[in-house]
Amino acid sequence: MCGIAGAWNVVDSYNVIHDLLLALQHRGQQAAGVVLEGFKSVKGLGLVESVLTDERFVEGSKGIGHVRYSTFGSISEIQPISAHTLKGTIAIAHNGNIYDAPLRRKFVMENGGIFSTTLDSELFIHYFSIAPYTDPVNSLQWTLSRIPAAYALLVMHETFIAAARDPFGIRPLFYGRYDDGYVVASEDAALHAIGATDIAEIDPGTMVLFDETNQPKVIRFAERKDRFCSFEFVYFARPDSNFYGVNVHEVRKKLGQKLFEESKVYADVIVPVLDSGFSGAIGYSLVSGIPLDLGLIRNHYLGRSFIMPKDRQNIVRRKLAPIKSVIDGREVILIDDSIVRGTTMRIIVEMVREAGAKRIYVGIHSPPVKGPCYYGIDTSRRSELIASNLEIEELAKSIGADRIFYLSVERFKEVFEKCGVKGICTGCFDLEYPVQ
Repeated sequence: MCGIAGAWNVVDSYNVIHDLLLALQHRGQQAAGVVLEGFKSVKGLGLVESVLTDERFVEGSKGIGHVRYSTFGSISEIQPISAHTLKGTIAIAHNGNIYDAPLRRKFVMENGGIFSTTLDSELFIHYFSIAPYTDPVNSLQWTLSRIPAAYALLVMHETFIAAARDPFGIRPLFYGRYDDGYVVASEDAALHAIGATDIAEIDPGTMVLFDETNQPKVIRFAERKDRFCSFEFVYFARPDSNFYGVNVHEVRKKLGQKLFEESKVYADVIVPVLDSGFSGAIGYSLVSGIPLDLGLIRNHYLGRSFIMPKDRQNIVRRKLAPIKSVIDGREVILIDDSIVRGTTMRIIVEMVREAGAKRIYVGIHSPPVKGPCYYGIDTSRRSELIASNLEIEELAKSIGADRIFYLSVERFKEVFEKCGVKGICTGCFDLEYPVQ
């Protein structure tokens, strides 16, 4: 999972992209980078504020940027990546995973292609270069139509910037007007944060082109087959973001409500696992009548433990701290959005137990994660997924809880249908993937 951002015909694009990436920092904390007008780049490992500093400012009115959470390729390789072709110089920023990248890379190399990175994203550049057209826009359309999933993509050419989503719309992308130009970002919340207007969600199978006319051109390159990543709603996105016109916070609340309706688990207090478990905990509390309290405090100066590349166990204890007066001697329901590997929840349960909880029930307002994600989430090995290897009772014992309960796949889908979000990807929950 990554965050991408861009600006076209915007004064001091460096600063604007900096602010957009800062609003998308939750999507990737390993590296940040920008490529500006003239293909000047500023990149580095670490957070946006430590990489895109005032001292490294680059002039320009157009550019693209990226915050990285690595799922394919070396951690040290930082986007956007640039290359020179006969059709002009291009740079790309990619959110997602090309699910069959190893086979595609092998095909390119067998035909004489040379890769300068281990990133799957570099395939877009190779396909652009070998496309059977001389026109760069036609070459890009051809490229996008040849790779079915999974990408939200920004491409900067000498004469345009293009923003595109794959035909399934697995990863999100938005654009809006800003001053005399346009800005693009992975979530609409980032565009709202800088004051952009006329914000629109890019449709699946569609490319939006920004060129010298300064009028966005919407180009459909493939049939739309909506299968938006439901995990964006569950975990990754900011609660103030909206997808398909539906607010993330409201969906999480409804998932929490549905969790109680299905499980009917009672206790003395509900404690949300911050931050993405908070909305679901509100929903659970609203319909159950069980009081919600802040039994865990989060240190916001540390990143999100699920997307950290290593040392998750140590990070959790530094990130979260229990409030003993809320927990001591009480039956506690911990509400969280998901459990992937189980490492984080195991430490949280241990801390809550140490704080004096009489009994600990863990409620998850999504189904068990049983399958890998091939489209941009770092769960590519099924052996890593605790719910794919253990039954519910064994899982509870593994994390140290007295009980664990999940939302079923059926009720999960029902929430999205009632919210008007159709065509979601639930592959990690039920193994029904949009692309096999």
